[in-house]
This record gives sequence, C-alpha cells and structure tokens, in this order.
Amino acid sequence: MKIIVALFLFLMFAKLSNASDTLYFAGNIKISKNTSYKYYLRFTINIENKLNGYSLTDPGGPNETKTKISGSFDTVKKTISFQENNVIRSKVDLKNNDLCFVHATLNIADNKVVETLSGKFTGFKIDKNTACANGLINLINTDKATVILKKWDEQDKFHDNSKKIARENSGKLVTLSNEKGKSLSITGNTVKLTLWDNGQIDGDKIAILLNGKYILEDYTLTATTKVLEIALSGNAVDTLKIIALNEGSIPPNTAAIKIESAVEQYPILTKAIVNEVRTIYLTKKKP
Repeated sequence: MKIIVALFLFLMFAKLSNASDTLYFAGNIKISKNTSYKYYLRFTINIENKLNGYSLTDPGGPNETKTKISGSFDTVKKTISFQENNVIRSKVDLKNNDLCFVHATLNIADNKVVETLSGKFTGFKIDKNTACANGLINLINTDKATVILKKWDEQDKFHDNSKKIARENSGKLVTLSNEKGKSLSITGNTVKLTLWDNGQIDGDKIAILLNGKYILEDYTLTATTKVLEIALSGNAVDTLKIIALNEGSIPPNTAAIKIESAVEQYPILTKAIVNEVRTIYLTKKKP
C-alpha cells in the first residue's frame, strides 16, 4: 500500500513540475464565518519550480477581480506558495477602494479522485506590509475547474474585443445598466446589429423590439456573434428595446451589441435583471 501511495504522489508532483501543464483549481476563499467567495487559480510551474498565473475572485459577483500571481513549488514540503500582485481587471472601484492581496502557502494532497490545495492565507494591502484579512482557502483540481476557468479566459477575450471596438470607434463603450435610455445619432436608413455574450457564457436570453415590434425573440446569447440587418422607419427617431428574459446561471443578464450605420459605429454593453428593459433611441442625422 505504501508503494502505491508513494507512486501516486510521485506522479502528481511530477505533473506539478511539468512546465507544459496548466493547472486549474476551483473552490472558495473564506474570510470569516459568514463571508466567503468563489476562488479560482490557474497557473504553471516551470522546471525551476517557479509558479506564475492568475487568481479569480468572486466570478460573476460585485467583487469580481482577476489578479496575477507568482510564487514557488516546494517539492520537499509538498506545498505551493504564492502571492497576488497586479490586478488584471476588477469590478471594484479601485479609485475609492483598496484591494486586499492574498499571500498563501497551500498544502497539496490527492485522494485518488481529485487533487486539492488547502491552507491559510493572509491578505495585505498593496504596500505588502499592512495586513487586511486572513482566512482559509480550499480548492480542488477537476475537469469542471478546467472548463470553468477556460470559459473565463474566453470571457476576457471578449472583454478585450469590446475594448478594442471602443477604441476603434469615435464614441466610448456605452454601458446601459438602468432604465434610462441612450440616444445615438444615425446616418442612413439601415443599421446592422451585432450581438454576443461578452460575459461568461451562461445562457443569457434576450428579446429585441424595434418601434414596438419584435425583430428578435427568445434568443440565447453565445460567444458566437449574431448579425441583424434592420431597416429603420421614416421617423426622426427609432426606438430599440432590449429585454432581459432571464439572468442565465450567473446574474445579471449581459449582452454586447455593436450598432453600425453607414457612418457610425457604437459599442454597447447592457446589464439587466430578468424582465428589465434597456432602451436605445436611434436619432436620424439631418442631411
């Protein structure tokens, strides 16, 4: 039995030391008895046992933050040590809030079904001297963890694409997160709508009305773009309404929409809870 266990551990640690492997762990970070968040790690370990990757905290939540991590793998103690250092992106208002960066040493274990990482952490402010939190981290390495993190990697690509679209256009990316509508100037009598889900692909459904008539019903957003060519009315203003039919598995409902006319391009991001409406007024430019 000891020989079998030793062989199993050898294979696991050999995998951790293989620079070609990307490791995915998912679980939670517990800060207090009543406060915990989903917490994911994605990293590689090189032949010098140096660790590099990122952490993802509170995915889909109001504190969602993706942060670069670096550290090392101790082959003797069978632990990994890492610290969060640079924020890649965050929903937290960093101008008015200080993030708490995780510093942790986690024990590696394998129960023949899943690999686990667990242990205590201390959070430090950016100065690395002021402690701001402490608690426990418990993670597992499963196929599900791999799938989840790969989807979030895809999500980041779509966020990057949205930012790229915004840079290419004269206008900035417009986020519609309340009932207040947005007016856009349009040249010509036709527009093209390009739609996709730029968040985690979680089954968000929308419907779209043009001047009170459906042009899209019960549509599930995916990573693949959908293009609608629509003819506008002869009125000075046409009204588009985007209705959130659900919130998918990770609220809120999010939709990325690029509106293109003969001249203009507008990148739009809508956020809504179920049955909420986001309104866009397409105002014709005078000749």
